[in-house]
Formats: sequence, structure tokens, C-alpha cells
Amino acid sequence: MRMQPSNRTVCRVKNTSTTFAVAALLGSILCGASAAQPLSFRPIDTSRLLGSPDPMPLEAEQIFPNLSFSRPLEFTFASDGSNRVFVVEQEGLIHVFPNRNDVSRTEVFLDIREVVSRDGNEEGLLGLAFHPDYAKNGRFYVYYSTRPRASIVSRFRVSADNPDRADRATEEQIMKIDQPYGNHNGGCIRFGPDGCLYIGLGDGGSAHDPHGNGQNLQTLLGSILRIDVDHEDPGSKYAVPKGNPFAGRDDARGEIWAYGLRNIWRMSFDRASGDLWAGDVGQNRYEEVDLIRRGGNYGWKIREGFHPFEPDASQTGGPLIEPLAEYFHSEGLSITGGQVYRGARLPAYEGAYFYGDYVSGQVWIVRYDGAKVTENRKVAQTGLAISAFGEDAQGEMVLTAFDGHLYRLRECRIDLEAVRADFPKRLSETGLFASTEKLQLQPGALPFSVNVPLWSDHADKERFIVLPAGAKIGFEEQSSWRFPVGTVLVKHFFLDLDRQNASERRRLETRFFVHSPDGWKGYTYLWNDAQTDADLLDEAMTRTYQVKIADGVIEQPWYFPSRADCMACHTRATDFVLGPNTRQMNRRRDDGGENANQIAVLARLGVFETPPARSVEELERYPDWQNDPEASDTLVRAYLDVNCSFCHSPAGIGGKRPDLRYHTRLQETALIDRPPNQGQVGPAGAVLVAPAAPERSELLYRISIRGSRQMPPLATNLTDETAIQRLSKWILDQRQ
Repeated sequence: MRMQPSNRTVCRVKNTSTTFAVAALLGSILCGASAAQPLSFRPIDTSRLLGSPDPMPLEAEQIFPNLSFSRPLEFTFASDGSNRVFVVEQEGLIHVFPNRNDVSRTEVFLDIREVVSRDGNEEGLLGLAFHPDYAKNGRFYVYYSTRPRASIVSRFRVSADNPDRADRATEEQIMKIDQPYGNHNGGCIRFGPDGCLYIGLGDGGSAHDPHGNGQNLQTLLGSILRIDVDHEDPGSKYAVPKGNPFAGRDDARGEIWAYGLRNIWRMSFDRASGDLWAGDVGQNRYEEVDLIRRGGNYGWKIREGFHPFEPDASQTGGPLIEPLAEYFHSEGLSITGGQVYRGARLPAYEGAYFYGDYVSGQVWIVRYDGAKVTENRKVAQTGLAISAFGEDAQGEMVLTAFDGHLYRLRECRIDLEAVRADFPKRLSETGLFASTEKLQLQPGALPFSVNVPLWSDHADKERFIVLPAGAKIGFEEQSSWRFPVGTVLVKHFFLDLDRQNASERRRLETRFFVHSPDGWKGYTYLWNDAQTDADLLDEAMTRTYQVKIADGVIEQPWYFPSRADCMACHTRATDFVLGPNTRQMNRRRDDGGENANQIAVLARLGVFETPPARSVEELERYPDWQNDPEASDTLVRAYLDVNCSFCHSPAGIGGKRPDLRYHTRLQETALIDRPPNQGQVGPAGAVLVAPAAPERSELLYRISIRGSRQMPPLATNLTDETAIQRLSKWILDQRQ
């Protein structure tokens, strides 16, 4: 088993793990307020923060406003002159509808939910491609997951008497690819300008390519395939084109067109040049954009992006083909490959390849002149879980997102340089502070604390709500509170450089979460060495601090998040705001404010649009993480809700299984005795939660490691020992 040790003297932990004995794990299981005047409120001018330090030239605009979908991951069209468009839902549905913005309903073109497996988050109906001669032959192809675990490429025909309905009975399975795990399924299929069908695959899943599929030419996994669906080789439903680079070789699969790929998530042909572009999802550090060449070896798992991953891994052929572009995981965690733009709405972007990130919602463009990359820059921050880029018959680009809607990009008509120059580069310039040196916000900032804080590597935090003039908070008992435009949520982070005496408290950073006119945005200000002011951080960074503990001095790394990092957790699944809500705020607070229930104080101050209809004693609340450790079941469920549900919920990027929201009944969470959706950290056969068996519970392993597959996934370098102990005890207490 590979788990993070709980010894506090071990702190050089990023991207490392050590053997953690189950016996030690089980052994650990068994084993100044000051009086103040009543809080007052007055509005504060937050206008200086409502612009942007890096304004984007493009923004997302919702289209087809009367339609919504469940996890849409493909938008495409059929070349039949009908100007209809098609949307694929991961559960196993394909919708068709006219390409008009006022359309109010869709037709179900194909429903194969009864055979599609969605056991893994990345499994499902993943690809759709219409035959180039669809107008004549009515043939189209889909890629989907099934049980026993495999990927299927099937051919269907449209109904003879209804162009909006496929004939379900015409399915012919032309290819079946066994899958060892539930992730890295790839699934994008495209017809090339040569009339062949190209199929994007992953390396089979788990992590670290455990079977070496990326460099193995005798498996189809870890490759892009090219097959001829208009002809058949003996004993097959397709033919291997003679022009394929490995056709006829005994030591390789002839279907392979390119290989050394980890998980192709969306590929596309440039309709002008015929070039094949792909996004390849990385593992620990880098996401990459590839221009696919015949017979190319793209390096996985020898390389991740431009960088060595396992330089001693065996290599099949060579030389390795480098990506055209990459980005580090401070900018996003999962690439979504896009399109070369050939439409008319954005003439300045003609010929640019668009790609995005599924987690951060950022969008970039790459330009390539045939010899080198001439441009690679960020052009939009959408805040969307972008699942795919597609295009219609006119070449206009459409984004699908897991909020269930469809989007296009449009130009922002603003002076970008003026907006950039106006944004405060120092904390003292924001207008929110009476004194940065004394760490005093303007009078009227509302301090608050929470019942269950996010784990932050032993840091202490102070939190405030800042509201502009005329602003009111929309109170909700169970769902997220509604904060008006102009709201700023402030959080200071402090690190005790002496954990025994708390005598050397250092200001690390101040984070703002700002509700600007175009959505929520996160900013990090890094405190200077003199502790008098803080500077706006443009990119993520890590610093190491010397910390005194009982056994001596250790080095503790601290991760300062980028703006993209902030939006990786503050997602639409939680209406962006994580801390201030009823369950978190329903508590007394006496550390510098009045000793009263926080929600009652806010109601007295008149900051709610409508105050709570019930008394605070009747409102629900989380147990207090610090002072109520005996509330085992509710406390652990609160921890999972706070730390995990922004991803692991039906609207989150992790999908609906497991559903770790607080109100989901335990038997409906898909936690108990369920295998992990993506990869395996624990021993073979481990499940998410094995009742009474922490040593076989994947959930516990994920929070006990740092590095790949760690949970929570961002901005922590140290494990939360208290959480490990409490979750261990909770798992022990579960019974079948």
C-alpha cells in the first residue's frame, strides 16, 4: 500500500508517498476572545475590484436558451443540408434539433441507455460521427462503454421514414476494445478528409499507465486508430487501410495511426487544411495539445507535455513528437481539445485552434504556421466545465458544458489595457483596508467563522464579508446564499512558524473572491517580507518555510494558488461560494465580534433581503469540527460535503457517483462497497468505503496521500491527520 505517513516531522511531501502500515493506521484510530462592542455594518466601496487584472478578449454566451441537457459532451451536424445539429448526452441519448437559437424542444435521435455503462465517471456514450455520405447512406457511428468493461464502436442507420430518428435495430458492432479500468476511455471519433474513421483512445486507465499500453504497439489502447468502415477484412467489420504506418506488421496492430497517448479527450480535423488536432489529458503536472502525424509516437509515459515523466520507461520506436503547447496544473487540470476556427463570427481568430480546460474553464488559442507555434495565449475565462468544442455546418464553434447548456464565444467590447491598468496590484490599493500594516479592513466588514473549515496545511484563517452600498444577501436555509454583484469575500491566511508557542505568526496571503459584473473571480495577494502590504499574484507559486515543532525544525511548503486554481473549486455546482451558508454560519462567534449567533447578528444588521423565517435554533447546522468531535457520522458527512462535494455531486465535474452532498442518504451516495471511478490508490480490490475496513477503503487512501490522486486535489502539501483519524473511525463504525 502506498500512503502518506502521519509523522509530522516528515514534510517534504509534495509528489511523494511512503509505505503506510495498516496497523499504524488502525492504531491511530483507537488511540482568545476579547470582549467587544456589538458588530456594526456599513457598506464599503468595492468598485476597484470589479474589473480584471487580465481581461480576456472573449467571453462565453449561452445559446439555445430554451434547451438544457444532462452532461452534454458532443455537438455536431450531419452533412445532409438540413442545418440540424446533434447533442450527445453521456448517459446514452442523442438529441437532434434545428440550428435556430429560438428552438424550444429536441427530438431523441437515438436512445441506447439500456446498453451504455456509466459505472465510471469517464464512461458512457462518448462519441458520434456521421459518415461523409450520410445524405445518401444514412450511416452514423457511435462510441460507448458497456459491461463487461469494454468500449464499443457501432454503426447505425437513420430511420427510413423519419430523419429525426435513428433505427435502433440497425446497430452493428464493428469494434470492441476491452478496457481494464473505468477511466481514460477517450471516445472521440471523427471522419477524416480521406473518408476513414479515426478513433481516439486512452491508455486503459488507472494511473501511471500500469500496463505500459502507451508504448505498446500490440494493443489498441493509448493510440489513435484509423480504419476503413466501407470495406471489411476477413473476419472483421472494417478494413485496415494499406496506408496505415503499421499495416502488415506482425509485431503491431495495423489499426494504429499514432500512439504514445495518455487519454485523448476530443480531437478534430481542420476543415481547411485537413490537419488532425488533439488534446491529451496529463497526469501530475501538464496538459498538452498535439498535432497528430502518421505513425507519430507522442511520448506517454516517457514524457508528460515537454517534460520527463518516467525517462527510463521503455520506448517503442521514435523519435518522440513534442506537443505544440502545454499548460501547467496551476492553470487547469484536464484539457478539452477543441477546433480550428473556420467560421465568420470571429474573423480575427480565423485559423486559430481553440482549446480549453474542463476544470478551470479557461480557453486558449494556438496558431501554427506549419513549422512553429506563432501564438499561444489565453482568450477566455468562462467558469464552465467545458466538456467539448463542436461546430455547425457553417463552421461556427459551440462549447458544451456540464451545467447542461451550450455556449459560443463572443468578443468583449472593452478597452483591455485600460481595464488591466485600473485593477489594484497591491492590497493597499483595493480600497478595502483602513491599514494593511495593521491588517485592518474598512469599518463595516463583517467577520465570520465556519463550523467545518477546509484543510489548509495547519494555517489559521480570518474571514470577512464585504458588501457594497444597497446590497443585500439572499438567505437560503439549505441551498447557497445569494450574494449581490459587488460582494467581496476576504480570507487571510497565517502560518505559525513555531507550532509549540504560536509566537511567530506570519501573514502568508490574502484571498479575495469577488462577485464582478461578469461572474465570480478569485485573486491571491502575497504578503511582503515586511508584512506591511501584499502584491497581486499572477501565477501559482510555492514557497518553503522553516517551522519549529517539538522535535526540531522542518521545512513546510506553502502553495499560493493562481486565479484558475480558485475557480477549480468554486464552481457552478455550489453556486461558486463555499463558506458562507446556513450550515457553516449557524454558530456563535466570539473571537473579536459579539458573542452571538452569526446568522442572528446578520439578520439584526439588516443585510438579508428577507431574514430567516425560523429561529437559529431550528435551522440546520454542521457539527463544530474543532469542538464537537464525538458527532462522528454527521461530522464526517459534513467534512465530505465541504471538502469534496463541489466536485463529487450531480452538477460537479466529478459526476454524480459518488454524491457526497450532505443531504444525500448514505446508501444513495455510491460510497459503500463501490469501486473508485478513476484509478486505484489502495490495494487491489479496494472500494471507496469498505464497512469496518479502513485498510480497504479508497477514500481513506486518497486523503492520506499527497500528489497524484490526492484528495482534496489542490493547494495542500500536507495531510490532515485529524480528518484521517475521524474518517478511519467512521469507517470502522460502519456495518453491513
